[in-house]
Amino acid sequence: MNEIEVSVKELYKMAKAMLDDGMDTVLIRFLESGGENGRPCISFEASSENESDFGVDYEEIEEISD
Repeated sequence: MNEIEVSVKELYKMAKAMLDDGMDTVLIRFLESGGENGRPCISFEASSENESDFGVDYEEIEEISD
């Protein structure tokens, strides 16, 4: 999987949540089937500079379906 189409609104909400939680970096993974409905999605594991050894998992964002 090289690309995925997701909602800008959902992506913004996720980025804002991570910023509000004090996160500095994020690892984004593309999952071919991982969402609630088994659709492709992206997952997020964020960390802060203070606790870079421990990542925080955030909710996945599913691919937009037609």
